[in-house]
Amino acid sequence: FTEIKTQSPKGQKYKLVWRVRTEDDVRDELLGQKIKCIVKNAKTTKQKIELGYYWNFAKFIVDCNDYVYKKHPKQKRVFLGHGMPMKIVKDYDLLKGDVDMNMITTYNFNKHFYDIGDKDENMRNYGYCRTDVMVENSGIRKNRDKTYIIWMPTYRQHTRADSLRIENNFPLGLPVIKSTEQMAEINEFLKENNTILYLRPHPAQDISVMKLDEMSNIVIADNKYLNGTQIYDFLTGTDALITDYSSVYYDYLMIDRPIALAIEDLDDFSAKWPMYFNDFKANYKCPYIYTVDDLKKFIKDVATDNDEYKEERTKAKERFNDFTDGKTCERIYNFMVKEYKM
Repeated sequence: FTEIKTQSPKGQKYKLVWRVRTEDDVRDELLGQKIKCIVKNAKTTKQKIELGYYWNFAKFIVDCNDYVYKKHPKQKRVFLGHGMPMKIVKDYDLLKGDVDMNMITTYNFNKHFYDIGDKDENMRNYGYCRTDVMVENSGIRKNRDKTYIIWMPTYRQHTRADSLRIENNFPLGLPVIKSTEQMAEINEFLKENNTILYLRPHPAQDISVMKLDEMSNIVIADNKYLNGTQIYDFLTGTDALITDYSSVYYDYLMIDRPIALAIEDLDDFSAKWPMYFNDFKANYKCPYIYTVDDLKKFIKDVATDNDEYKEERTKAKERFNDFTDGKTCERIYNFMVKEYKM
């Protein structure tokens, strides 16, 4: 929540109020700025009073993945975007509710947003704030002694909603790798190619099915491992991405590094959640990983700078991201100042 304290363009002051999930998430400062935290799962009387006060009296609500609904019509809600659609989870998207500004990265996906209740007047093609840091730090990976690949699969077994689960055909909770022997085999191949593979489970994935032994070159990059580092800061330090049906595909295009899609369960997955494009492969031209050998080839190509899909990736970046300058936050702020007389 952002509570506007003055309307002077020369000396604007804002009280930034962050709604966090638990007391463990409370902090006093963020990026050098003093902030106020209120607790979503309020337990004490003081926490409940603060939650109610700031939620009701905020002039602006700024949210993304965790929906925060307006308390009254005079509030302005700025939705920073959950992700451009690769898969369609319409029931979840419809929960978004009433927003005054819905951020998108391109009007190529208008049909999806019309289907979930958005209109031309509230869609703002300004890009995604989270990719600003990727553009700003896109060169930090150079001159290193190892190669780093991050694997970010979307969820198959949702932690909180049985309706968002599909049958688990992956004994280790990952596509492609079906046994501990194969996991060990990949680990050895990574060692041979001086590469680290980060496995980053989806936040909604039930990780109890991911029974992985410790490996020298395979790291579970969960929140504990990141230790406060934001995931998009972490992404800028990687050399390549493996994903499947996740919107992180569109975001990673911003730093122009190799992307592979592990889509061996495309038919089963799309039967549950339809893909935005019926012809999947015609719209996402990149390496596809179905087998352990496919995975090895991608690892080898990244480690040796063999980037055969660079031209196709450049076309995709331009198609799915109308702005690639890393100035989304600035655009949104300037619009709010002009439109809402901040």
